[in-house]
Amino acid sequence: MQTTTELLIDSSTSSLVPSAYLVKKKAFECPHVVSLWLSPLENHDNSFKPGQFLMVYVFGVGEAAISIAERGEEPGGYLITVRSVGTVSRALEHCKEKDVVGIRGPFGNGWPLKEAQSKDILLIAGGIGLPPLWSALSFILQNRSCYRHVFLLYGVRSPRDILYKEKLEALSKGPAVETKIAVELATSRTWNGTIGNVISLMDSLSFDPQKAVAFVCGPEPMMRFCAYALMKRGLAQENIYLSLERNMRCALGSCGHCQLGPLFLCKNGPVFSYQTVGPLLNISEI
Repeated sequence: MQTTTELLIDSSTSSLVPSAYLVKKKAFECPHVVSLWLSPLENHDNSFKPGQFLMVYVFGVGEAAISIAERGEEPGGYLITVRSVGTVSRALEHCKEKDVVGIRGPFGNGWPLKEAQSKDILLIAGGIGLPPLWSALSFILQNRSCYRHVFLLYGVRSPRDILYKEKLEALSKGPAVETKIAVELATSRTWNGTIGNVISLMDSLSFDPQKAVAFVCGPEPMMRFCAYALMKRGLAQENIYLSLERNMRCALGSCGHCQLGPLFLCKNGPVFSYQTVGPLLNISEI
């Protein structure tokens, strides 16, 4: 009789059946947020577009949509970062190294990095919205000469909620990306940077709105207010992109849970221009 893992491997060509991945390494980024380095149990092409997501299956628990942060440390692997907010994400928080999970995907359209070439890039993240943008940042750094000035603006609730601390510190010391972080709650003893929200970081930015593109990911209210602030700075709605990942269950546009007006976020997104989704977000319940 075949084991669950063997059945998964045999059926890995189907978009409906997950492939088996091993949890090679696990690290807590902050309370209830964990990064997992996943490695396939058989040869697997892990090519993906920055901004795409995976459906991650925990045996006996269920499946959840999780963005790809970057390639894993081993061939065919992925890095994902998960905040514990539901049954599946809690199970991932408590998983152990050498545990096996199922992976479907990648799915979705990703960030329009080709269209953004020769432009200023504003990467704007709130909280757990940093990992979907991190994959775009990795691509930009690998192709740095294709882009003009690059900004990374990151807002969190408190200093302890900052993800990828060592990577961000290294990034802030280099010339490739202008990195700014804001926290909402902090004391002078714990934080000597900007206190406020991520929108407050835009005031000091110098960029050409006619030659700029913004990629935004975070809570939906934060993304809407960022879009308003960017439009006040002169960015056109079609040059502001949001990643929407609410209620994605099947990744195929079949179950209808992620429908937003005429759109299915998993199939038509998760990345959309504000020109496309702004009117839908403004009338939908958040």
